[in-house]
Amino acid sequence: MGFTVHLPTLLLLSVAINVLIGGLLWAIFRLRARQHCFRLWALACVAFAAGSLLAGSRAFIDAPWVTVFLAHLFLGLSPLLVLAGLQRFYGHSARKTRRFRHGLNAVAVGYCLTLLFAFQGDPLNARFLTALLSAAIFSVAVYGLSKLDTTPSLPVGILKVLFTMHGVLMMSQVLVIGADWLGINQLHTGFGLRLILINHILLAMATALALPLLAFTQSEQRLRIMAERDGLTGLYNRRSLFREGIRAFDNALQTQSPMAVLMMDLDHFKQINDRWGHAAGDEALRFVARTLRKELRNDDIIGRIGGEEFTVVLRISAEDDVRIITRRLLDAIANNGREIQGLPLYLSASIGGVERANRHTTFADMMIEADAALYNAKNKGRNRAEFGNLTPETTVT
Repeated sequence: MGFTVHLPTLLLLSVAINVLIGGLLWAIFRLRARQHCFRLWALACVAFAAGSLLAGSRAFIDAPWVTVFLAHLFLGLSPLLVLAGLQRFYGHSARKTRRFRHGLNAVAVGYCLTLLFAFQGDPLNARFLTALLSAAIFSVAVYGLSKLDTTPSLPVGILKVLFTMHGVLMMSQVLVIGADWLGINQLHTGFGLRLILINHILLAMATALALPLLAFTQSEQRLRIMAERDGLTGLYNRRSLFREGIRAFDNALQTQSPMAVLMMDLDHFKQINDRWGHAAGDEALRFVARTLRKELRNDDIIGRIGGEEFTVVLRISAEDDVRIITRRLLDAIANNGREIQGLPLYLSASIGGVERANRHTTFADMMIEADAALYNAKNKGRNRAEFGNLTPETTVT
C-alpha cells in the first residue's frame, strides 16, 4: 500500500500552522518591549500563509491577478521579511541598518516590477521569479549567519541547514522550470514541481518554528551573562568569581599545579567620586577592567567583587613570577590612569597576593590571605603589592 500526500490538505495545514506561529510571534512582539524582529517574522509567516492560500485557490478561482500575481507577491515578500527580521535581531550599526534596509527595499521593488512585467497570467513565470528570489535571499541569509560568532551555536546551525535546504529547493525549482521551457523532461515537470512544493511547505513550517528558538536561546544567553557578569565592567561578578575560583583551585589541587590569587583595590577612590562625580568613577572602573583584560591572559579569571575592589585568579606555571605580573599591573594603572577622558584622576592601586601552598585547603583560604595582604599594602602606603606568608614585598615607585 503506497504512501501518498494530499497536497490540498498539506497546504491548508501549512497555512494554519503559519498563521498560528505568526500570531504567537506577534504576541511575543507585544510582550517583549516591541522587539521588531518578532513583528517582521510574524508578518513573514502571515505573508507565506496568504500566498500559499491564494496560490492554492487557483483550482477554484479563475483570477490570475489574485491567484498568481498577488499570491507570488506574498510568497516573495516572506523570505525578505525573514531576512529583515534577522538583521534587526542581531542589531547591526545604524549605518549598516540603513544601508541594508535600502538594499532590501530596492530588491522588493525590483521583484514587484519584474513580476508585474513577466507575469502575463502564466504561473510558471511567477514561480520561476519567486524561486530565483528566494534562492538568492536564503543564500544571503546563510552567508550572514556563517559570519556570526554566537553562543549557543545550535539554533544558528539549525537555521543555516534549513536556509541551505530552502535555497537548494528553490534553485531546483528554477532548473525544473527552465528545463520545461527548453522542452526537456516535460513529462516529469509537474511531478518535480509538486515534490519541491511539498518539501518547501515542510521547510517553511520548520523555519517558522526555528526562529522563536533562535530568539529565546539568545535571550537566555543574555540573561545568563547578566547573572554572571558585572554590569559596569563586564567582568565576573562576586558570585561567578567565587564559582570559577573554586573550580580553578580544585583543578590545581588535583593536578598539583601552581596558581595565585590577587586582591586589588583602587587607592583613594572615594575622592574621585566626591571631586569628579560618579560618572568619572565609573569610567575609572571601566578603565581598570580594560587594563586587567589587556595585561592578563585569556584563561586568567578576573572579577569585580566590590565597589572598587577586583580579584584575579592566575593560572600560572612554575616559570611565572607573580611579582612581575603584579608590578606590570600596577605600572599600567599608574602610568595610563593619570588622565581619563580629560580628567586628572591619577589612578593607582594596591594589591595583595598569595600563591597556592599546602596550607591552603580551600579557595576561601587563599582569598582570606590575599585580603590580609591587601590590607597590609594599604597600611604601608598604597600603590604597591604585598604577598601573604611573609613573601618579599613588591613596591611601585
